[in-house]
Amino acid sequence: MDDFRGSLKHLKAKIDEAQIVDISSIKVGDIIYVPLDEDDGLTLTNGYNTRNKYIVIIGFTPEGIALGALLINSDINPAKRSPEMMNCQYPMLMRHYPSILRYDSWLDCSDIFELSKEKISERKGKLKGCLTTEDKDRILDFLRETDLFDNVTKRRFGLL
Repeated sequence: MDDFRGSLKHLKAKIDEAQIVDISSIKVGDIIYVPLDEDDGLTLTNGYNTRNKYIVIIGFTPEGIALGALLINSDINPAKRSPEMMNCQYPMLMRHYPSILRYDSWLDCSDIFELSKEKISERKGKLKGCLTTEDKDRILDFLRETDLFDNVTKRRFGLL
């Protein structure tokens, strides 16, 4: 609830502004909160044009214009519940990310989204944190070793 001077509203606006991503300093493992749409590869339902999503940066294209990202989901998509696809769902535990997650979630390592840095900047993506070292190492090892992605894709995002 805002006080009579609007102090809380002003503080919230300052916090939001401070979290806006500095594109030049994004690194592998960063967790960004950004609106995505169907052009980004997201499947939208219920009449939404965009959906705010947490993404994890896993690499950058050689030309540096775009980045590779994975989505954090609160639940696993029913289409990805086969044993093969379940192996691609990495648990994100709330206790490791208390300032980001409200409940245990899943990092979907079965789809790499290519997003332009410019689009993240235009949409005022917010830097929310970074993967733990252990989670980052495990996820990158999985992405390097999996047969889901060909070597061209892996090289494109600096995984090989």
